[in-house]
Amino acid sequence: MADKIRAREIGEAIGVLDRLIDLEPEELEYPLLKAHLHMRNSEPELALREFENLLKKDPFHVEAFRGLLMVTSETNKPTGELLKRIEEAVRVCEERGSVSDARDFKLQVAQIKVIDGDFSDALKVYEEIVEAQPEDFRPYLCRGIVYALLRRKDEADAQFEKYRSLVPEDHPYKQYFEDHAKIFERVGE
Repeated sequence: MADKIRAREIGEAIGVLDRLIDLEPEELEYPLLKAHLHMRNSEPELALREFENLLKKDPFHVEAFRGLLMVTSETNKPTGELLKRIEEAVRVCEERGSVSDARDFKLQVAQIKVIDGDFSDALKVYEEIVEAQPEDFRPYLCRGIVYALLRRKDEADAQFEKYRSLVPEDHPYKQYFEDHAKIFERVGE
């Protein structure tokens, strides 16, 4: 399947995933991958359907909500309804004591606020995350990006510096994050 994806044979890869889903209907990674492949194949409506189906099986699947956010952003759809759903997920996760999931959902809330241009509220959400989990590098990276967008270079630089001090050397996306941090550092100049 990986070869088909690399060869851009997305339709065939989706067919393989359909067979795997039939064989292992309880496995949630296959429909998630299928949804992402639909996005890669410029099929946002099919991706949306897959993410929603995944949420029927697991109503608090962080990655499925992240996928919905991606679809919403890429199709320029209003974010209000998705924001309400994610805020509800935050509330339920906090009630259940699922601190990590609540934090992941809060990052999505802040991301929606950034997409909507509400930088002030996004920064407040990132601050809440930092206060609760100061060793999480993600809100520092995100705040750095927001400050760069606001052309507040000194604050952006401080956030990027803090992010770099916290991100694990072996993090699988470290280079990806670093590339984006460098781009936004130049934006803030």
